[in-house]
Amino acid sequence: MAPRVQTRRTGKDGLVVLEGAVLLLEAAADRCLSILAADPAPGPEESFALSDLGLAVRLAAGQARGLLPVHIEPDDVQAPGSSQHRDNPVELVRAAEALTRTVPIEALPVGSSRVVVALCDLLREHG
Repeated sequence: MAPRVQTRRTGKDGLVVLEGAVLLLEAAADRCLSILAADPAPGPEESFALSDLGLAVRLAAGQARGLLPVHIEPDDVQAPGSSQHRDNPVELVRAAEALTRTVPIEALPVGSSRVVVALCDLLREHG
């Protein structure tokens, strides 16, 4: 049996991933608001779902942003996948969740598992 080789990613990889997730989540929350403000406005059921999604996504984005060091400003990077999914807030959340899977959970800042769980819950409820 061949020896198991473990690769290690640096803490910076995890920070970059979390930065991208923050940008995707903030874009999803902004998109929810844009859809709600559109003319004609969505129907009552869709409005409620978008309001619920937008608030939950904004909370998850804030939680993720709070895990980043103070000197890191995610606005400095382009969120991967944000341009191809910018019209659908659920797809932006899905892209953020997929982005978190690109590194081992240990590479993400401590506490990131709560953000990942929140994203999975959002996708289960709204996906």
